[in-house]
Amino acid sequence: MSLQLRPYKPCDAEAIVRWIRDENALRLWSSDRFGDFPITAEDINRKYLLHNGDCAEPDNFYPFTAFDERGPVGHLILRFTDRDRSIIRFGFVIVDDSRRGKGCGRAMLTL
Repeated sequence: MSLQLRPYKPCDAEAIVRWIRDENALRLWSSDRFGDFPITAEDINRKYLLHNGDCAEPDNFYPFTAFDERGPVGHLILRFTDRDRSIIRFGFVIVDDSRRGKGCGRAMLTL
């Protein structure tokens, strides 16, 4: 597996929405930050691109997509949790259902 990370692109939202198959998956992924199931690609792009991931601070929201030769594999965000910008948090971590249990999540976080 040759996994890579790149900055999120609006087209990634379609894959993420496919991985969120039910309300439980949505809650596990987003901690109720997106409202009711189902969500759409437009919902994700609105929050990410127009509302800075709901982060009040500018330059504090970094969404990434993990991919390999077959396409998107997973997704995560990074954001600072303190004013000194010394602590960064992983969030919204999700992996394609068909790729779970194969080390993609661990590889993604390691990258």
